[in-house]
Amino acid sequence: MRWTLLAAAGLLGALPLLAACGEQLSESEQQAQDRAMVERVREANDAAPPLVEVVPDPILYPDLEAQDLFGLQCAYAPGTSLGARVIARETDAWVKLNGEMIRLAADQGSRELPAGTRSLYTGRDFSLRLDVEDKGDGEAEGEGANAATLLEGTVWLRDRWDRVIYQGTGAVNCGA
Repeated sequence: MRWTLLAAAGLLGALPLLAACGEQLSESEQQAQDRAMVERVREANDAAPPLVEVVPDPILYPDLEAQDLFGLQCAYAPGTSLGARVIARETDAWVKLNGEMIRLAADQGSRELPAGTRSLYTGRDFSLRLDVEDKGDGEAEGEGANAATLLEGTVWLRDRWDRVIYQGTGAVNCGA
């Protein structure tokens, strides 16, 4: 086994010497070969990995405390779940994936939604698009500044290649 590895290493070391014995490429041929190699490397680097769909975890009270997620916000609870999957605020949004809280920054140029939230949020690995249906029949609960509005909304979570990896529609609770 040891000798086989040594022999293979010797052959690999001799390959450049054997290549040098062959014909030399002209300058234009070498440039064409280099361009082709660069193009193959670019294609390999630009290729997106296989799509991995995710389902955000519910954001629980300990998560709210740890990230100080209190105050004016909209909580998105897609599907029939009552657990919020996305917390959107004026300057940031939070989503929980595989037990980790991920913060996304608000795109201040995007459309404004209820409670001063935004329709677009971006992060290092993910982006988030939010939409709230404006049916005009959002029910207000509570009184004064603490009133919460119940609406319906949709969440789209995208990976860094701008592919949708999660989409959900359901209840949106906006308020303080």
